[in-house]
Amino acid sequence: MQTEQTKSILIGGKWRDGGTLREVVNPATREVVSRQAEVSEDEVREAIDTASEALDGWQRTPAFERSEILGRVAALLLERAEDIGKTLTLESGKLLTEAVGGVRFAADYFSWFAGEARRLEQMVTVDGRMSGPQMVAKKPVGVVASLTPWNFPVSIQARKVAPALAAGCSVVARPSEEAPNSVVELFHCLVDAGLPDGVANLLTGPASEITELMLEDPRVRFISFTGSTRVGKMLYERSAPTMKRLALELGGCALFVVLEDADLEHTLEQAMIAKFRNCGQSCVAANVFYVHDNLYEDFVSGLAERFSPLKLGDPLREETTVGPVINADRREAIEELREQATFAGFEPVASAPSLSEDSGLSLDCFFAPELLTAPAYETVDPELLQTEIFGPLVLVAGFPELERLVPALNRNPLGLAGYVFSKDVAKAMRVASRLEVGIGGINEGVASATNVPMGGVKDSGLGREGGHIGMEEFLEPQYLAVRGQPFSA
Repeated sequence: MQTEQTKSILIGGKWRDGGTLREVVNPATREVVSRQAEVSEDEVREAIDTASEALDGWQRTPAFERSEILGRVAALLLERAEDIGKTLTLESGKLLTEAVGGVRFAADYFSWFAGEARRLEQMVTVDGRMSGPQMVAKKPVGVVASLTPWNFPVSIQARKVAPALAAGCSVVARPSEEAPNSVVELFHCLVDAGLPDGVANLLTGPASEITELMLEDPRVRFISFTGSTRVGKMLYERSAPTMKRLALELGGCALFVVLEDADLEHTLEQAMIAKFRNCGQSCVAANVFYVHDNLYEDFVSGLAERFSPLKLGDPLREETTVGPVINADRREAIEELREQATFAGFEPVASAPSLSEDSGLSLDCFFAPELLTAPAYETVDPELLQTEIFGPLVLVAGFPELERLVPALNRNPLGLAGYVFSKDVAKAMRVASRLEVGIGGINEGVASATNVPMGGVKDSGLGREGGHIGMEEFLEPQYLAVRGQPFSA
């Protein structure tokens, strides 16, 4: 197990150690997997200086050349996916298959935005002005701060960094302190792919101190953040003095609505995926399952049957289906939510087998999944229904009428994702379109792809990531009016 200091700070194309070290711990075993460098305030300022100085050269680099570099990053990520995936599992507790899949998904983002760089139209002419031609130029927004969480550290960082680089922006990135190692390996791919020095910089260390300096510096023109609504609102407020642009993917409380004509077996299969991917630690994970009265009992019994085969254990082992949560605080928060749910009107129905005390693993970070149900959502405390669980605690509530349910769901201040299940796809699409969410799944428990815009509404965020729109976020339009003869063919 690696425990030596890692050179995790990248500034100007050079890796460096830090004066202060922080232990990164495997949540499954509580063993130290690395000691990461913590960046100093001077180094944060130096990284911003470096990114600012590198910006002009990078934005003048031909788009096809930028595309080729991003394509090489994608190839390196695929080549190293198994190794980076293992690093990710050791620091976050994510199942190994999911971790490797996450690295490959990150490669997809670099591949997609390599293509977007080639399709970038930096100057468009517009007709209609008698005194001369009009043009719209698209220019890189500037230095981008990429701030990411621990639950999908590589793919979320890729979802921000790849379009920023494709657009011609320079980057200063900060990964989560809980899971920085896999992001360090991602940035090794950037360096090894030939990205010019200073274009992408990585700072490991305390989030608040690094972010504070980024907020204060007017040269940081764009902040892309994924995390809690509380922190996102703070960033929104604190960005006002320097008029930064923001893309914020914030808290989710994903709705999972099962209509009376849903295919039960398919719905149950997708429900397990929607809830247990990354042990439920996902902003788009199903939060509460709302099931029509006609299917409620069958859905609950079918879901309960699927709890017995669940196996808690070492996320590196193939037979494990449920790994640890990120830390003991997260486990305690889930346990507290379970207690709140029982007071709010839910009753326990089933639970997965607990982790054996002689497993050789740490019990601190393991929560055996539990299923709690309420026959009528209207009898449950609505505050609990609007609380994000972020873990393997499953709540199912019945509903009698869709027309009463939809307005109740839309009163939730969060609006990231929602899922609707019905054999009548057109009907499911009509229901999904009425939900106030940014991402919808129709008979689909995981709605995610590199070529589509991802993001939420209301308190779940601002802006979109992924797809062509995700590229546009990093571009600033400039209107140019030219007095002279109109262009002609």
